[in-house]
Amino acid sequence: MGGYIRNNSDFVEIINQVLVKNPDSIINIVNDKFTLSVFNALNDNLSHIKKVRLIIRDFYFLKNENEEYIKKEIKDILFGEYDSRRKNKLEHFSISKNMYEFIEEKVEVKVVNPKYKVRGNMFIIDDKFMVTGSSSLEFDKGLSNREINFNTVVDYTMDKDQIKVFNEQFNQLWYGDDFLTDYKQDLKKSINSIYKEYSPEFLYYYTLNELFGEQLDYGVERFEKDNIRFKDTEIWKALYPFQKDAVLSAIQKINKYNGCIIADSVGLGKTFEALAVIKYFEMRQDNVLVLTPAKLFDNWMSFKGGYKDSILDERFNYKILFHTDLSRYKGESRTGIDLKRFDWSNFDLIVIDESHNFRNRVERDDGYTRYQRLLEEAIKEGINTKVLLLSATPVNNSLVDLKNQISIITADKDDAFKKHGIPSIDGTLRRTTKQINEWQKNPDKRKEELFNGLPSDFYKLLEMLTIARSRNHITNYYGTEGIGSFPEKLKPTTLTPTIDTEEELLEFKNTNELLEDLNLAVYAPMSYLKRDYIKYYADKYEKKRSDGRVYITMSVQETGMKVLHRFNLFKRLESSVYSFKETIGRLLEKINSYIDTIERSSENIDLIEEDIEDETLDYKYEVKVDHLRKEEFLEDLYYDKNILERIYGEAEKILEDNRDKKLKVLKDFVIDKVRTEPYNEGNKKVLIFTAFKDTAEYLYENLESELLKEGVYTGIVTGSGKPKSNNKSIDLDFNSLLSSFSPKSKLKRPISREDEIDILIGTDCISEGQNLQDCDTVINFDIHWNPVSLIQRFGRIDRIGSTNKEIKMVNFFPALELNEYLNLEQRVKNKMAIGNIVGTGDGNPLTPEMNDINFRKKQLERLKEEVIDIDEANDSISLTDLNMNEYLYELSNYIKENSEVKKIPKGIFSITDKGEKGIIYCFKHKNNDFKPKNDSSLYPYYLVYIDYESNILYEENTDRNILREFRRLCKSKDKILEERYKKLRRETKDFVDMSKYINLLEKSIDSIQGKEAEEAEQTIFDFGGYQNLFEEETIDDFELISFLIVD
Repeated sequence: MGGYIRNNSDFVEIINQVLVKNPDSIINIVNDKFTLSVFNALNDNLSHIKKVRLIIRDFYFLKNENEEYIKKEIKDILFGEYDSRRKNKLEHFSISKNMYEFIEEKVEVKVVNPKYKVRGNMFIIDDKFMVTGSSSLEFDKGLSNREINFNTVVDYTMDKDQIKVFNEQFNQLWYGDDFLTDYKQDLKKSINSIYKEYSPEFLYYYTLNELFGEQLDYGVERFEKDNIRFKDTEIWKALYPFQKDAVLSAIQKINKYNGCIIADSVGLGKTFEALAVIKYFEMRQDNVLVLTPAKLFDNWMSFKGGYKDSILDERFNYKILFHTDLSRYKGESRTGIDLKRFDWSNFDLIVIDESHNFRNRVERDDGYTRYQRLLEEAIKEGINTKVLLLSATPVNNSLVDLKNQISIITADKDDAFKKHGIPSIDGTLRRTTKQINEWQKNPDKRKEELFNGLPSDFYKLLEMLTIARSRNHITNYYGTEGIGSFPEKLKPTTLTPTIDTEEELLEFKNTNELLEDLNLAVYAPMSYLKRDYIKYYADKYEKKRSDGRVYITMSVQETGMKVLHRFNLFKRLESSVYSFKETIGRLLEKINSYIDTIERSSENIDLIEEDIEDETLDYKYEVKVDHLRKEEFLEDLYYDKNILERIYGEAEKILEDNRDKKLKVLKDFVIDKVRTEPYNEGNKKVLIFTAFKDTAEYLYENLESELLKEGVYTGIVTGSGKPKSNNKSIDLDFNSLLSSFSPKSKLKRPISREDEIDILIGTDCISEGQNLQDCDTVINFDIHWNPVSLIQRFGRIDRIGSTNKEIKMVNFFPALELNEYLNLEQRVKNKMAIGNIVGTGDGNPLTPEMNDINFRKKQLERLKEEVIDIDEANDSISLTDLNMNEYLYELSNYIKENSEVKKIPKGIFSITDKGEKGIIYCFKHKNNDFKPKNDSSLYPYYLVYIDYESNILYEENTDRNILREFRRLCKSKDKILEERYKKLRRETKDFVDMSKYINLLEKSIDSIQGKEAEEAEQTIFDFGGYQNLFEEETIDDFELISFLIVD
């Protein structure tokens, strides 16, 4: 007997023949594997031998030259590709059990220690037979020709001395003190893990680790070891556990994918998370730039440290610029930076606060928009610039919002994540958008139906780049220990006072009908050009592209201006009679100026648009009076003047006679709140929001002296102009005033009552990014056109770390039914989407959702009954809906105490109860060369729930729903159901007869392939024709990960 063994049959036959002839033999083996399938093929004759001595070589390996040695996974020793495919026959349970018993009785096992190398394999039976070569003791993955490529066979009839030499070499290894380490107990434990009984909870987390384990930061331990100084920083110590998890995850994503979007809900401390990320990169000597809205400048400055009112005893070196600084090329930013000399490309990390301001990608031919400049000069010209984006609402209207922000991370490279299985970001988001659009057409749309139909690479993209947790997520998965509970949100109070206490003047509906009747000719002088001059002004003022094509005509520009101003008048009337009167007064001054100019036949009209709060307009005309149809222009100007003078007179009388009903109702409410402290004992604080600076100043002037009599001080911040307060003991800068209003949240320490203010009046300059949770009451004195903004305002006090038990929202509405108010508003603004064309090119002031009267009605009605979370504020999909972070954090917490989850071979099972009887199988599709049309949201993984009659459960709503049911059936069930296991062992003859479960497994895979065939049928008339990518696939192309028996 000698020569070569060419296939598995030869090997098994030859070895078995030798074993039959040598029943009490000793076998010496050196190999890097000893798989279940090889053992099973030899098992019948191995039972008669005396013993086996097994040396496992190549057990340790170097990941790279600088790394320490890493152990080979035991599952790589016991399972080859063939074994993985055979798992679907469920043979591994009985085989591994037999193998365990055999090893316990007759096998000694050792592994080669690190730094030693044993080359080549050998299989020696006494001094009678030997096989040497390079191949492992495993079957090839092919099922027809399972070759084992041992190179040489030697028996005693050929060369007994050669066998003796190899035995002596084996013994030198075996008995050498330094070469080997005993491994029998470890091997037994690993083999036992294949067939042992597992609790339902363990199986759940084992399956989660297979589904999401790649997204976990397995490098956290090493990260902390390498960054001991970072863990000692004040910012790290100041974080709650859930924030630390976010920081570690963000750092991992930034390092691996070049960026991250932290989209945690309002009030969960995104800024503190960002500061910790900044500190980590600064400790690597990286240059960091923070891009922030101007209204948050003082926040970021105070965080830098070195100030008396700094929240942390921590120093940062980041530079600060405003979003608006991207539109400037000279001068000095308010942050002190010379913009002409500033190098945008000189940063390793750019942190963008309120990044949703960059979700609209508007481009110009005649220069850069803010978005373009950020992308071109800061990101593309930078040397691998990394990006951290912060926003509670990164998606507003569509996934285009998300794509535009991701483009900042990827430097606009659509294939940036090709190697991570996402060949085209745009393609992924387009397919996802198509699914969402189809879903939205369904009147009975349910979010779960949508979630199960979205492409798997979309979920992967979210998991790679985003961290999005809701408040419910935090409390469910971290509990309240250490962070305290969030305050209870009381039912909102809705107040609907008339404008006039006598209910005679400025009736809301009638006044707005008069406003609708205005021509607003003062904003449209081009509409009155003589025919001969239209082309001259069109050539001069129409907005053109670089190729000369007009993209905004004069008519469209002026129509947009009129719409904006009409809507402004509407909102001013809603805000306060004082603001409305001031706006009417300015408009009358402009009209009178135009009338005087025309009647005196002056040379030119210069129209320079005055500021409208909440809009930045770039708009200037110079028109020769002689080029106008003067009589027609004057007629319309006088028409508007007559209406406006009448309205102005009514507003003036209300103010002069102290007939402002809305002001009176506010004053009474605030005084009562200060006196009674109805929500939290000792808390007199009230935060009053308004959309307009002049309304805020009006309220301050009319409230501060009255409230001082009640023993409380008042302050005001408006974003422009210096803050004011009647408390003379405090500094009148932005941050000092806010710190006096909310010292515990802003300064992290109490201050004396004499240095506090209890009433703060502000515009939306403080509606985002401010921690003001010392206060327990928010009053919206006017209703913002976007309901989300009302929730963001409330988010100033509805925050983590609040010491209040209850918090309250109060909303002022006009004295109209909600339907009537919204219809009126809709008519006035006339679908304001046209408004953005006269803006800066950086976004539409009213989104399509805000133009949707049904959407606004639904949300405002809800806000009368409850304070909803920002994630629930629209009917669209938020990242917290889509993100599977809840499973990741569950898994992360479990693995910290149960790391063995990561070491168990695939194919395990458990038994649970209290569910629909059947089996939940988890499979992995092994062919990653294509994406099937039946793209599971967990692809390449599939979950199938099948009952014992072979009916597929959850057929229409799979994956996420099944995973949720999987969790329900398993979570917190950490005990084995012993009686059910005994029953299963009897039923299957100790796992030998698994035919019932094999049949259900095959039916489950059939259902996956059947769905793919159904999807493929839909493409029969598409370009490229019918394509069923599973048509050639077999059961062996799906690897069994785990299964749960529900009994």
